[in-house]
Amino acid sequence: MTEAGPPAPQPLADRSLIVLLAAIAASGPFAMNVYLPALPVVQAHFGATVPEMNTTVSIALLSFAVGILLHGPLSDRYGRRPVILGGLGVFALGNLLCLVAPTLEVLLAGRAVQSFGSAAGLVVARAMLGDLYAREKMARMLAYLTMVMVVGPTVAPLIGGAVTDAWGWKSLFAVLLMANAAVLGFTWRHLPETRAAGERSASKAALLGESFALLRRRAFLGLAVQAGVIYATFLAFISIVPYVMVELGRSSTEYGLWYLLLAGGYFVGNWWVTRVATRVGLRRLIVAGTTGQLVFAALGLGLMLAGIWHPAAIFIPFAALSLAQGLALPNLNASAVALAPRTAGAASSMLGFSQQFIGASAVQFMALFSTQSPVPIYVFCAVVSVVAWISLYALPHGEVRPQAAG
Repeated sequence: MTEAGPPAPQPLADRSLIVLLAAIAASGPFAMNVYLPALPVVQAHFGATVPEMNTTVSIALLSFAVGILLHGPLSDRYGRRPVILGGLGVFALGNLLCLVAPTLEVLLAGRAVQSFGSAAGLVVARAMLGDLYAREKMARMLAYLTMVMVVGPTVAPLIGGAVTDAWGWKSLFAVLLMANAAVLGFTWRHLPETRAAGERSASKAALLGESFALLRRRAFLGLAVQAGVIYATFLAFISIVPYVMVELGRSSTEYGLWYLLLAGGYFVGNWWVTRVATRVGLRRLIVAGTTGQLVFAALGLGLMLAGIWHPAAIFIPFAALSLAQGLALPNLNASAVALAPRTAGAASSMLGFSQQFIGASAVQFMALFSTQSPVPIYVFCAVVSVVAWISLYALPHGEVRPQAAG
């Protein structure tokens, strides 16, 4: 008698699959955002400096970047489902380390493990969309994915601030462990495999060769740099502003409430992509988003230089900037992944790695400046927005031709 294997995952409709992928992909951003309001409290607990505390953010971003670099090719070789399940397991281990951390060094280790595991969800979810959809539809589905995914990270700072104020910063990781257990259970039961068995049988050498060939494509590098520079603006802002809010006499919970504006702006930008991407075209949306980011960064800098430091003046211009980023990033990411349909996992990995590496560098760089004023962070945002806008025309990503099929 033949032994029965494990039950196959129950199939999901497209919308349900998007919701599940969004929950998986949101694990890393949720863990990052729920922790940010607690930074000043953790700093006081360990008696650390701002640069030391920002290391707990930048090391998470770097670990996330390394995870992204590895998980994508692994999912090309072994399949999407086992890589995501393994990543969720590692994410749980990292949360447990953070929960029991007696020292800043153990917290740093936990943050690194946590982020490495959560990277699988983001990169493999994007690769799964590449498995299922052509470029134009993928941009729309990626925007849908982001719209659903952003719900968790949107409320995360509010949850993080409230939980920290009520029960202390370590309780954040108990919340993450419970959420992780729920996502892991649903993933085990419902997530299908989208990578065809024949494609997974490709040799490691062949996959590695195709990945390096992608790195030699100037169009891919242009798209990756453009997306990374835009993403760095957002990461630098949300990692520095909690300290600024404390200097202004505001609480962790209030930071979480104002953060809703940023996530709301990005949500609206992604929603607009789902409505007009096919009609307007990816390139026009990228130009509109990058130009809008520059305009609103300049507006925010003007308010800061004028001494208008109310939280509304700090957050509202950046909410509009986030909307512009929501127009640009899904289209940049979809265009880059579409260059390599046979190795979508590797393409998604290299794209995500560049974004996280640039973002981590920006976060650590901004920790060198005073947090007593919001001026330095807006100077950074304005300068980087100029770089992003110039790269529209200086980098070769206007014409995207998919990788040959044979």
